[in-house]
Amino acid sequence: MKGKPGKTIRSGFGDIAAVPMINQELCTNCDLCFKVCKSFTIIPLHGKATVVPENGLGCIGCGQCMAVCPQGAVAVTGRRLTPQDAVPLPPQAERATPEALEGLLFARRSVREFGDQEVEKEEIERILGMAASAPMGIPPSDVGVVVVQGKGRAQELAQDIMGVFGTWRRFFNPVVFPLMRLFMKKADVEMMRDFVLPITKLMMDARKEGADYLFYHAPCVLLFHASPYADPVDGSIACTYAMLAAASLGLGTCIIGTVAYALERDQVLKEKWGIPPENKVAITMILGHPAFPYARGIRRSFASVSYR
Repeated sequence: MKGKPGKTIRSGFGDIAAVPMINQELCTNCDLCFKVCKSFTIIPLHGKATVVPENGLGCIGCGQCMAVCPQGAVAVTGRRLTPQDAVPLPPQAERATPEALEGLLFARRSVREFGDQEVEKEEIERILGMAASAPMGIPPSDVGVVVVQGKGRAQELAQDIMGVFGTWRRFFNPVVFPLMRLFMKKADVEMMRDFVLPITKLMMDARKEGADYLFYHAPCVLLFHASPYADPVDGSIACTYAMLAAASLGLGTCIIGTVAYALERDQVLKEKWGIPPENKVAITMILGHPAFPYARGIRRSFASVSYR
């Protein structure tokens, strides 16, 4: 398998390949590095694991070779990765057991009532640190996060989103709906007519009375966005990891889907809130200290599970 020399899978930070290096004095020829290298940058050659930069896809900087090497003989530099990013794994006793993980997932709720306490920057950084280290579709991550910290700033964002909703309501009127069916799928028209417009009207009317049905007066909002070269689901994956990380710290979260939909259609607001114009707004998560504890979990199931 051959590729363009010095190039690799393009990302939001370029198409220059990373550079793996093998310390032959430490290498014991266990073969693990080239077995995990699916870009085929490390291959067996003359009985030894050998870096061939122009082979295959070119090093994507996933770090798998560094992670699997028992001797620490492999180092990768480039594509936002350094040898120092390979860190010792926590001992088994410090990792989540299936029972602990199940408990966390079962106890986690979508929180829509928050206490007055702000979320500290240290808490946010710990959440994002945990989420960033978890696997995503195409490494290194092409996901960005805008942290809107403090109730004042969160409410400023909420007001901006309400402005977008107002534009929608003026445009999508009874005269326009019949024409929409010529250009939109039936399900999309019904979703706009029966859900999006009614819920946005509810939010706008409630806001006039001082109620916030968009962010529920949360003290922190996280906007996840991704490069056009990222895996389309990476932003949602990152948000899911952050949601679980927050739950482990006793914080409450809720996914807010309409915000990403609104921001993605307003370039002025994207620029205001620090989202690169070429990036896609993936999903939004509100974050804060729950106003009250939950006494029970809710057991749920998938719509269907089939084995074929």
